[in-house]
Amino acid sequence: MGFALVGILKDVEQIDPNFRPEVEDLFEEFSDMVYRISFMRTSHPADAEDIFQEVFLQLVKNIKKLRSREHAKAWLICCTLNCCNSFYRSAWQKKTVGLEEHDVRTELSYEQIELLEAVRSLTPEHQEVIHLFYYEGYSGKEIADILDTNENTVKSRLRRARHELREIWQEDDAFGTE
Repeated sequence: MGFALVGILKDVEQIDPNFRPEVEDLFEEFSDMVYRISFMRTSHPADAEDIFQEVFLQLVKNIKKLRSREHAKAWLICCTLNCCNSFYRSAWQKKTVGLEEHDVRTELSYEQIELLEAVRSLTPEHQEVIHLFYYEGYSGKEIADILDTNENTVKSRLRRARHELREIWQEDDAFGTE
């Protein structure tokens, strides 16, 4: 992915040099996941990279609060989702128009592009549960813990998201046969 860790690690040295290896390990292990979530929510590589950097800066500032690798992963997911939400609420984002950049979709198959577009058409709450369930492999209970919500709410969101995706696919099939 080519992200520069050097600038982020300078901040770690200012906080506590003893945590540098831990941040590097977490960065290596979870950077792809953070970027995927950011990209799925923003659809633009530059915006996803901005959120990516913010998440790892937050990690540097909050590293002492993390109790385990699994807690760190859940914390990174929540932080990424919160940064994405903040990104969309910002006044700057509301007043900007993005330039067309290198389209990552050209590296995907037609079916993968269709699926990606279908998932992106869902509400943010449905995108979150679909991503955490299918891409990250979390159970309904784990997702509920990560999102700090009820497990039944997660199951309901998953059911609704699947239903919406089925409808989108059926509409696409209907248009394709005419």
